[in-house]
Amino acid sequence: MELSATFVRLFARLVWLLVHDEANVNEQKMSLRGVVSVGKQGAVRLRVADDALYADDELVLPVLSGVPELTARMRAGGVRELEFAKRPAAGEVLALARALAAVDPERPAPDELDRRIAEIGAKSLRVVRADAAPAETPAAAAEPSSPPAPAAEAQVAPAVAGLVSQDTGGMFYQFSSIGTVKDSPDALLRRLAESGSPAETIRLLDDAVALADTAARQGKPLAVLDLLRGMIAHEASAADPDVKRAYVMALRRSSKPLLLRAVAAQLTQAPERRDDVMAVLVRMGQDGAEAVIDQLTQAQTNDDRAVLFDVLAQLEGSVPALVAMLGDARWFVARNAADLLGELKAVSAEGALVRLLRHSDERVRRAATNALMQLGSETAREAVREAVRDRSPQVRMQAAFAIAANGDPKTATTLITAIDVEEDTDVQLAMLLALGRVGTASAVERLIRAAEPERGFFKKKSTAFRVAAVQALAEVKSPLSEAVLKTLASDREKEVRDTVARLTQKGRRSSSVP
Repeated sequence: MELSATFVRLFARLVWLLVHDEANVNEQKMSLRGVVSVGKQGAVRLRVADDALYADDELVLPVLSGVPELTARMRAGGVRELEFAKRPAAGEVLALARALAAVDPERPAPDELDRRIAEIGAKSLRVVRADAAPAETPAAAAEPSSPPAPAAEAQVAPAVAGLVSQDTGGMFYQFSSIGTVKDSPDALLRRLAESGSPAETIRLLDDAVALADTAARQGKPLAVLDLLRGMIAHEASAADPDVKRAYVMALRRSSKPLLLRAVAAQLTQAPERRDDVMAVLVRMGQDGAEAVIDQLTQAQTNDDRAVLFDVLAQLEGSVPALVAMLGDARWFVARNAADLLGELKAVSAEGALVRLLRHSDERVRRAATNALMQLGSETAREAVREAVRDRSPQVRMQAAFAIAANGDPKTATTLITAIDVEEDTDVQLAMLLALGRVGTASAVERLIRAAEPERGFFKKKSTAFRVAAVQALAEVKSPLSEAVLKTLASDREKEVRDTVARLTQKGRRSSSVP
């Protein structure tokens, strides 16, 4: 029964995918390969009777995923039995699944299914019509041969090489165990290590995934870690291709946020298990990185954040995961992702960050601006220079300080041009201070013009504007800037004089400190 129960779960899932997720070719391929792998262990007969599905005369529970779908389509198509020989051909299995998927349970059309099946032929399985006379013995057990069968026992042929021959990438969906898994994680992992067949391994892995899910929901993260770490270790040592594929499928099914967040949390809660946690996170790729990112954004202390950031920097999937988060509809998710990409100096994310400068939320654009400057590439600097003209004053201010801190040789020209057209007073003052950080000859020249008294009858400069220029000149610390500050020490405006005096006194104290 174990063989047939596993087989029917996998075949029912394949039919379900072809009906409800036709575009998901990767998962269809993996489900098909699972059917074929289990089918190597022996023949299987599926039968519909009294609105229920039986596998080798044992009832298949209707709560299993895909089973109600398969049962309804067999009945609507006028199918009483499906008989699969040992080692069924993948192409024939897929052709049959497609024929059943095309049946509409709301509009029974046995003749249409007959037509689809009659167009092809098969050697490793057969479909028995509901109105056919009962067979004396299951034909599948004798491995059906090639001669044509009666019309009531229409055959299915391999006409699907395209899907079968494709690469096996994608997700394999195993079915949840029914009932409670009674084994402890250690006991279950021991049974997995001793498993002697792909069918048994699939069933045990199904239990392992279910047990990990239960442990996560019950707040037992170390049990989750033990199970995933053990499965990964067994996967590495598996020699049989079918067994290894079963582990790949189970681990993909385990790469859900509920489980991986429980594992990632142990980086700070159980630091002695760091090696085991890292093994799981590395194996899970981008999904593992996303779990660490989730923990990082919720870290309560700087120490925890440092630990998590160190791990994130080591995970290959971290940058792709963060780039994907840039497109999140929640502004704070995109902002956090941009901040982390900047800290990681993820040059490969440059294009995505540049595009983020067009985000509708100015908080996200500010984060993107800062992140781009941390990358240090010419493309990134050019994008931030463009951000000096952003529609948001806060973004313009952020961009000004960012390019000034980076020491970009084109910064002075960018800021000088921007100051002359800037209408927001606060942004103007920020740009003056940024010029002081640049300190080039052209920057000093513009600051002198900003700091000197207004000439002419009409006063156009505000006192705050001149004070900001004085503060910026003090940042430069060049002979020319110091000479200008001396002349401003006797300026007619008190605020300018006081600012010069304060900055000069501060400079003397700084130079006297040994």
